[in-house]
Amino acid sequence: MNILQSVGSGLLESVSQIAVVAGSLLLVGMLVGFGAFAYKQVLGDGIEWPDEQDGHEAESDDEWDYY
Repeated sequence: MNILQSVGSGLLESVSQIAVVAGSLLLVGMLVGFGAFAYKQVLGDGIEWPDEQDGHEAESDDEWDYY
């Protein structure tokens, strides 16, 4: 009985350590992704809205006036 109990607690301990490592890696990945997004926004290469771009007139048969 003691052998099963010691193996079970060792297995549970290993699973919890793996979960902690996986959670830590996920957190680091999220922080790196957020940092990359913030860096692109600061440089101005991030999101560009359509009214911020210089448009040119489309052909007359186009369904859009400007693109």
